[in-house]
Amino acid sequence: MSCVFCRIVRGEEPAYVVYEDEHVIAILDKYPINRGHTLVMPKRHYRDITEIPNEELYHVIRVTKIVATAMIKVLNIPGVRVIQNNGAEAGQVIFHIHFHVIPMQGHVFNRHYLTEEEGREVSTALSKAIKEVLSNEG
Repeated sequence: MSCVFCRIVRGEEPAYVVYEDEHVIAILDKYPINRGHTLVMPKRHYRDITEIPNEELYHVIRVTKIVATAMIKVLNIPGVRVIQNNGAEAGQVIFHIHFHVIPMQGHVFNRHYLTEEEGREVSTALSKAIKEVLSNEG
């Protein structure tokens, strides 16, 4: 399969993983809009929101919320933008359903290539914060 996200899930492509469980993986975007920009997706391949079964979508959304909560805390930002595109006309570039969780301070966009140093630093901090959010869930 030529899907880059499926190759990441199978360990065939590198990625900075901030969260992973049996059904979902969250990785840093390779070309982040802002520092910490994370992609949350199911491990199974579904083209878009119309294909994913509801139960799997619910789990992806739950993880998206956890990532957003951790991101606000660890990056000390006032908010996040959550985006999910369906179809090329809507801006979808990789046809494997995923949610963008983008740290925001105002309307500033600082798209850049994710460096190894930034990837290690941010993924480590977010992973730790996600574990804290999960431990406080109840």
